[in-house]
Order: sequence, then C-alpha cells, then structure tokens
Amino acid sequence: MTARSDRRRRHGRSGRRGATHWLARLALVALALSVLALPFYASWKYYVFRRDVTPQSAVGPTHLDHAVQASWQGESAKLPEAAPPVVLTYHDISPTNRSEYVVTPERFDQQLTALEAAGYRTLTTDEFVDYLKGGPAPPRSVYITFDDGTNGLWVYGDRILAKHHMHAASYLITGKVDHNRPYYLSWAEISRMSASGRWDFQDHTHDLHQRGQVDAAGTMASALSNRLWLPAQQRIESVEEYQQRLDADIAQSLADFAEHGLPRPQLFAYPFSEMSERINVPIPGPSLQGVLEKTFTATLTDLAHRPLPAGRRAAAARQIQRLEVFQTTTADQLLTQVKQWTLVPPSLDAPLGDADAWTRTDASGAKDIGALTGAGPYPGRTGYVSADLLPLASADWTDYTVGTAVADLADSGNNVNVTTRSDSLEPITVGLSRSTVTLLRGSGDRREQITAKPLVAAASHQLQITVTGKTVKVLVDGRTEISAETSQSGGNATGGIGLSVRNGADKAPWPKFTALKVEPVPAGAAVSGPTTLTVAKAVLLDPGASWTSAPGVPSGMKVGGDGLAPTGLALSDYAAFEQDRTTGWTRYTVRGTVRRLNTPGVSAAVWARVGSPSAVSVQVSRRGVKVLSGDADNRRLVASRALADADHHDVVITVGTDTTWITVDGNVNFTVPATGGGTGGVAFSAYRDVTKASWPSIRQFKVTEAQVK
Repeated sequence: MTARSDRRRRHGRSGRRGATHWLARLALVALALSVLALPFYASWKYYVFRRDVTPQSAVGPTHLDHAVQASWQGESAKLPEAAPPVVLTYHDISPTNRSEYVVTPERFDQQLTALEAAGYRTLTTDEFVDYLKGGPAPPRSVYITFDDGTNGLWVYGDRILAKHHMHAASYLITGKVDHNRPYYLSWAEISRMSASGRWDFQDHTHDLHQRGQVDAAGTMASALSNRLWLPAQQRIESVEEYQQRLDADIAQSLADFAEHGLPRPQLFAYPFSEMSERINVPIPGPSLQGVLEKTFTATLTDLAHRPLPAGRRAAAARQIQRLEVFQTTTADQLLTQVKQWTLVPPSLDAPLGDADAWTRTDASGAKDIGALTGAGPYPGRTGYVSADLLPLASADWTDYTVGTAVADLADSGNNVNVTTRSDSLEPITVGLSRSTVTLLRGSGDRREQITAKPLVAAASHQLQITVTGKTVKVLVDGRTEISAETSQSGGNATGGIGLSVRNGADKAPWPKFTALKVEPVPAGAAVSGPTTLTVAKAVLLDPGASWTSAPGVPSGMKVGGDGLAPTGLALSDYAAFEQDRTTGWTRYTVRGTVRRLNTPGVSAAVWARVGSPSAVSVQVSRRGVKVLSGDADNRRLVASRALADADHHDVVITVGTDTTWITVDGNVNFTVPATGGGTGGVAFSAYRDVTKASWPSIRQFKVTEAQVK
C-alpha cells in the first residue's frame, strides 16, 4: 500500500467522523432550542386556550323547599305522561346583565330544578325532529333552545345542564363565533360543548341577524326577512338579488358548521322572530319560509300569527312557536306556562266555569268570560265578545264533540257563534240565531257561508257539534242536522273551539251560553252517515227538516205556517220525513188534519212505518178512507170505509211493535197487524185527477211518543 492510498483512507475516515460530529452537534442545538422554546410554546398555548376558552363558573347547591317541590310534582300529575314537547327559548345566562332576555345562573338552575321535579326530561334536536317527522309523542319533555350562541352558555349554562343531566340546543350566528369575545362563543368552546353530549347546534344565520335599511326613508328592519335599500343605486334590492343574498348566507352558515366538524343543522330559528308574513318581498314571489324549508326540517319563532306549539299542526306548518323565558320568569311561572302550552286531549266537563282556560279574542284586553255566560260585564248595550278555549293546548284537537246550550236569543239582532277547528288553516264556524243555523268556512274577512237551515224559532237551542276527519256535523235541538267539510286535512285541519256572542239590537238581551262540554269521539264510534232522530225530538213541521220523494231526492213539498203542501204541476206527490234518520222508529203516534179535499178526485195519505215491509198508508178523500199496507213496491188494500162528506178529515195512526191502530175523525177505527213487526218513520202523499185541481195539504202534523206494546 502506498503512502498516498494510506492518506486517502485516513482522510475518508476523518470526513465520515466530521459529518457525524456535525449531525450530533445540530441535534444538540435543536434539543437545546426546543428546551428553551418549550416554556414559550406552553405559554402561547395557554394564552390561546385562555383566549378561546373562558373559565367555567362553579355551580352551587340548590336549596329547595319540600313544600315547593311537592307543589311542582302535584301540578305535573295533572298533565299527560306523554305529550308533544314544549319548546323553550333562552338567549343568554349572566349574573350581571340586566337585559330582560338574560337569566341569571341561579334562576336557570331553579328553573331546571323545577322541570326536573315535575318529571320533565329534555330532548336533543334529533329526538325533536323525529317527533316532527311523525314519531310518537315522547314522555313529558321540553326542548331547550338558546338563540345567538353567547358565551354565557359555556361559562354558566353548561355546568348547570350537567348538574341536572339535561340537554340544550344552541342556535348559532356562525359569523359571530370567535368575534366580539367574550360575548359570543368561540369555536373551541363549541367543540368542547359538542363533545360533552349536553349540547347540539342549529342555525340562526351566518351574518343576517341584524337590521338593515329597507327604504329611502331609512326604515330599519330584519336583513333576513326584507329586501335591503341600496343607497349607491338609490333603489331597493330586486327579488333576484334578495334571493341570492339569502342563499349565500345559508350556504355560508352550512359551510361553517361543516368546517368545524359539526353535524349539518336541521332547524332554523328566525332572528327577531320575524317570519315570512312580515317581509317586503312582493307576492307572488319567493317565500322566506319556503326558501328555508328547502334546507331545514322546520323553523322556530317566538311570535306566530296563530298558535303553533310543537305538535301535528306545527309540524304540518313546518314552523314551531316557542315559549320565551325572560329574566323575570320564576320557576313557578315557568311551570305554569309550560302547563298552558302542553297539548291536552279534548275532554272538559264544564269549561265555562274556568275563566283561566279562556283567552279573549275580541281585542278588548279583558280576562273574564262573563259576557259569554250572561254574568257580564258587557261592552255596552250592543257589541261583540269572543274568546277561545285553551288556544295553545287545543292546537291538535280532532275527533271531538262539543255539547252546548244557548239562551236569550231574540227575534232579531243577536246571535252566537261556535268556531271549531279554531286557528286551523280553515276553521268551521256554527252560527246560531233564534230561527237559523248557519255554517261558515274560514276566518276574518275571508269567512264565507257554506250552508244554512231554518229552525223552529225559539229563544234557546241546544247544539251538538261533532268534529271528525274533514267533517263538522251539527245537530240542533236533537233534530235539525247540518254538516260541512273543510278542504284541509291532517295537521292543517286541527284545532279547538271558540265562542262568541253578538248583540246588535239596543233593546234585545245579550245571548248567553248556559252549558258547555267537550269530549272525545270514542275510538271506533260510528260518526259517518246521518244522526238518529228520536221521536221525542222530532218536529214534523220544522222548517229545516228534510223531506224526500226518494232516497237522496228532495221533495217539492213545502212547510208553511202550520202545514205541509205539495207544489208543482204533477198529479201526485210524496214526501218522507227524515227517512235516513227515522228507520228505527216504533211506539209513536202521528196525527194531522188533511185539508182542501175540494173535489172527489183529490185525496191525500198519512203514512207510518215508512221503509219497512209493514208500511201503512191511510188515504182519505171527501167521502171515504182506504188503508193500505206493504212495502213501497207491493201494497195491498187492507180496509176501506165511507166517511161523512167533508173537505177535511183528522187522521191518527199509532204504531206499536206488532200492531198499527188507526182512527179517522175520532170514530172510524182500524187495527192492522204488522206481520214480522217493522220500524220506520212517517210520510205524506197527495193525489189529484187533473192539474187544475188544488193540491190537498195537511195541517197540525205532529208525531209523539206512544205508550203501547
């Protein structure tokens, strides 16, 4: 080996040792720098943490009086175990902020304590949305919401929720998160709240929770709900520009949720509780509610133009009304309000005796309902008074019956109304006066008459109103029946009742409701078809009664004065009284005086057991009587007699179980067996030989119960 090669080998080993040496030195320097930087890094991280995550406040014990707790539990026992949840609105929690929208930590703790003692649980948004989509009503519960996403939720609210094992939803203005700290939440706090399982997060716009100029005069209104004024161009936004601005804000809020790992929001809370009815977008045009429904299952508001507590009606409207909680709301008050908002079944024995169950709707501001019941006070000698029964708690009512009695109806100038399906999209109102019952559809200026029937005039009437499916069926005094259908269905057709009285005549008394009962229609009950009319309730000359010449075919006969008479040019006429409602009649007496038997070719008949195989007709003319029996297509002559010549004859028919007794003019008698029995109502028929002859008629036509076998 040469000296040169030896030097090369020594130089190679030296170069390798030099590189290793420098790497080691660099590693030592890096280690030293990291050791020196670690305290600074830790300090920086701590600074960022303190900047983005505000320390939480400790929660003290709740001192609860046993008597108070017992009262809370007692109140809850009166409510259904399962019902649609009540949605609560909070805004912020702070021990020092005196805004009416901010509750103190102590007050929030007391409220949750009361809810817990009363047996309430809280829902997550997923649970609430499942209910809105048609799921069953959960066990007694509330859905707690906080608008705006303020820092007090993290500092105070989170630990109070943890204490009670409850859940809440925060509706975020995503453009405000991490800004104006510490008023609004940070994303870091939101991340921790989400991870706790006590919170979920929903949408409250990205940056449209503000008011903007909406006209040249400088009027300020919700930037979400209105087209804005463009000062540089001296014009208002076009509908297209408004739509683009709205779509961009919604898209950005959704992007903010996704960017920070939050589930896509399912619900939207209106800023300032403004709704689509208040926007300055022309009609026809895009509906704000319609735009939001493309993205969200439903919207939430504290103000609604009709009661929309969480339930089937609100789910159909896709808009939920919330109960707003204020700084002054005590725990007792909250429970009372939650009770008022809890939907209850239609079962009330005597609601006229409970003034607290009613809300006046006549803009009077009054709290009492004495003007509806005759106790007063009244707005004057004339005027109008109205009130709704449990307008929130009855929002989902369907399949119920209303029984009521009305008195002091005058000849003219006063009347009462009973509104069913109240606050639905199409209420049906029953109007009642001394001599008429009327059905009206709709509300306010859009209300229109559907149908009407005359009544036997009286100062008092009884009403039975049955609401099922799309139908409202009314029975007046147990005999006059009238019905109508709503064009709405499902949740859009539900609602309770309202009452009103009107007096338009200075000398007339105020009409009054003397009794009221609401009860559910029993499951499986037969409510379709006509209502059975009893003999005791029947008035043959009721001007509203149905007389038919064939099933479903109105007769041409007319009720007038105290009689019934044919009309028209035919040679014969027939009219059966309420045939569909009298098929079960038996043990009754029908009587009347057949008049205007002016020529031998004119005659008339009184019928009984109509519709049965044993129907009987007693046909009288000037000088004779014929008795026929059998069904409508096969009648046979049973008997005949001569009568004293007269232009009128009195006919009395008494129907027993197996026998029919007939008397004409008080001294001509017949007994006709009813083979196999046979039930049915009454009818009248008239005959003439030429059209120029006057029609016979019947007067004093009456039916009464008979004490016979």
